[in-house]
Amino acid sequence: MEKITVYGAILSPFVRKVRLALALKGVAYDNVLVLPVPGGDKPQEFVANSPLGKIPLLRVGDDYISGSGVMCAWLEREVPQPALLPEDNMAAARALWFQEYADSRMVPVVGGHLFAEVVLAKAVFQREPIQSDIEMALNVEIPEILDYLESQLHGDYLVGEALSLADIAVGGQFLTLLHCQYEIDAVSWPKVAAYSNRLLGHPVFAKTLAEEQEFQSAFGA
Repeated sequence: MEKITVYGAILSPFVRKVRLALALKGVAYDNVLVLPVPGGDKPQEFVANSPLGKIPLLRVGDDYISGSGVMCAWLEREVPQPALLPEDNMAAARALWFQEYADSRMVPVVGGHLFAEVVLAKAVFQREPIQSDIEMALNVEIPEILDYLESQLHGDYLVGEALSLADIAVGGQFLTLLHCQYEIDAVSWPKVAAYSNRLLGHPVFAKTLAEEQEFQSAFGA
C-alpha cells in the first residue's frame, strides 16, 4: 500500500473515527497536525486538497480523500479484513446508520456542547464556558442519546458479533466523554455502561485513548 497520511487533530471525533478504523485494519500511517480553527498555519497541501477546509484529510500516495465516512468506505475496499461492515446487507445498513447517528447527533452534543465547553473553552478558545450548553448536554441531550443506545443494544456490539464501523463511530464518542470526566450511569443505562467498558478495553480503543491523553496533556487542553 502507498504511504498514508492523516491530516487533522487527533481529538477531533472525525479524525478519531478514521484513526480507529486504520488501527483496526492494522494500517500504518503518519499524522500531520492540522487544527480545525479559522486561519492559523495549515500545510499547503491541506489547503489545496480539502475543498471544505475540514479535518480529516487523507493522503494516499499522491491522491487525497476528504470526509471521514468516505475514508472509511475507501479503507473497507482497500483492506477488506478485518471488516468494518458485516456481510449481511441489512446489518451493513444498520452499521452505516449508527455512523450517521454518531456524526449527526452525538458529535454536536458530546463534542459541541460538552467537550468544547468543558475542555476547550478556556484552554483553546480562551473564553469562559457556556454553562447553558453544558447543562443542556448533561441534563437533556446525553440522557436522550443514552436512552436510544440502551434500546438498541442486544449483544456485545451494536451490530453483529464483531467490532464494526457502528462501534467505532459510536464508541469514539465515549472517548470524548472520558476526556470530559463524564461517567455513564450503570444504574440508568446498564447495557450502555457495560458496552462502553467493553469497547474501551479493546486494544484499538485503549491505544487510541492513551495517545489522545498524551496529546491533551501536551497541549494543556
